[in-house]
Amino acid sequence: MLTSQLKDLLVVAAVSGVTTLNMFLSGALTVAIPTIGQDLHFLEQDLQWPVTVFSLAYGCTLLLFGRIGDIVGGRLMFLVGSAWFSAWSLGAAFAPSPTAIIIFVAMMGLGAAANTPAGIGIFVGHFPRGSRRNNAFGVLGAGQPVGYILGLVLGGVMSQSSITWRGIFYVQAGLAVFFVLLGWLVLEKETTTGNGQRYTKGLDWGGAFISTVGIGLLTYSFAASASATQGWATPRIIALICVAFALLVVFWFYEKWREHNAMSVLMPPSIWSQPGAKMPAVIAMIFFAWWSFNTLLYISTLYFQQVKVLAPLQTSIRFLPTILCAIGTNLAGGWLMNRLPGLPLILVAVTANVLAALLFALLDIYASYWRMSFWVMALAAGADMVYPIGTLQVSSAFDDDSQSLAGGIFTVATRLGTSIGVAVTSSIASTISNKYHSAHPNLLASSPEVLMVGFRAAGWTLCVAGATSVMIALVGLRGIGIVGQKVAAEEEAQERKFDVSTTDAGRV
Repeated sequence: MLTSQLKDLLVVAAVSGVTTLNMFLSGALTVAIPTIGQDLHFLEQDLQWPVTVFSLAYGCTLLLFGRIGDIVGGRLMFLVGSAWFSAWSLGAAFAPSPTAIIIFVAMMGLGAAANTPAGIGIFVGHFPRGSRRNNAFGVLGAGQPVGYILGLVLGGVMSQSSITWRGIFYVQAGLAVFFVLLGWLVLEKETTTGNGQRYTKGLDWGGAFISTVGIGLLTYSFAASASATQGWATPRIIALICVAFALLVVFWFYEKWREHNAMSVLMPPSIWSQPGAKMPAVIAMIFFAWWSFNTLLYISTLYFQQVKVLAPLQTSIRFLPTILCAIGTNLAGGWLMNRLPGLPLILVAVTANVLAALLFALLDIYASYWRMSFWVMALAAGADMVYPIGTLQVSSAFDDDSQSLAGGIFTVATRLGTSIGVAVTSSIASTISNKYHSAHPNLLASSPEVLMVGFRAAGWTLCVAGATSVMIALVGLRGIGIVGQKVAAEEEAQERKFDVSTTDAGRV
């Protein structure tokens, strides 16, 4: 029989392990794409499609799978999504063509969209409010950047070795199977419908369709703008963005109508005005924080490879400080959340990311790594402390039967922040570099001098995005208090439950 502490540890390991693998794939694809493209004979304009389709499939189905998880149970959704992710990872290891790898990676995105919100719901259901839940979310948050950067490191190692890029997917599939088996053994089966643990009104099919298409078109249009012939001015991109926003407006009013009539809803609009939840401020803050944080990691990868002309493995090694700092900030965040108000923790975290972006904008390319780049990598991880704080704050706005949906909404904000941030920032960098190249035609468009002008503009853009998240937190999150703190009623209920269980044990 497992002790309570050991079971908690295994639950955290199973859920955090799988969600770490989701980010591992993103990091590995970032560094391995050139090798994959060369091996499978990708056309140059199609090279980013494996990365794009993963984000597309992942981002646009999070709300749908989050609500399904609340209906069928988080455990079942987590295990099915993770097993699906593992199966398509194994298929990707044998991909014979560009079309095959694109399809397989898209299928992995669906698995990630199923297990991520379900994992958040499992944590909320398994751990009571207080330090245990906060620490669990701290570990979950640490897994995000750790997975991404381990993907960068191992992806670089494997791509340059005899194992080749296919080894990335072998490792991923094997680890996913391990975590599925671990989850099968340690995750508790949810109790039956009717006791407040599951959403009983059914799935809002109309809302699911409208939101999936709307978020999908928005994600795709921003991703495609980077490679479109006229960028943002391309008529197709403008049309898709307009259609996407129109669908999301329709989705909002459609959900308001259904909620008013006590029908099933995919996303209840009332949560955005719920007292104390501060949902608009939390989601807006995390959107801009992840714009700055994840885009800085992406731009830094390009800087090391295109300006410093480093090999994938050498590039990956330079991200190691981010791994160590991300682990530290998340674990510290989980410990501090139960002791300090959330606002100062958020402000410290996002301010660290602003400083990292500022240093990147002022980077001296001739300076040693330890003088400037190291500090960019270390400070960038500060923003990751926002993940456990934001997740817990969002989940507190939802009823017990909608915790997977809460995880879906929070993760949609991080995915859209990343997708839009990368697209907008890359577009600005490209525009500035092109103008500089036009004024200095004697330089090659791919020369470090030309590229660095654009990268500096990207750094300033990320400073603005990070500063925006700071201002939103200052104005919108005042009085947030200690996030995840037990309330008196819950403490009394837990004590009564403990007393009853002790009495029953004594009778036996």
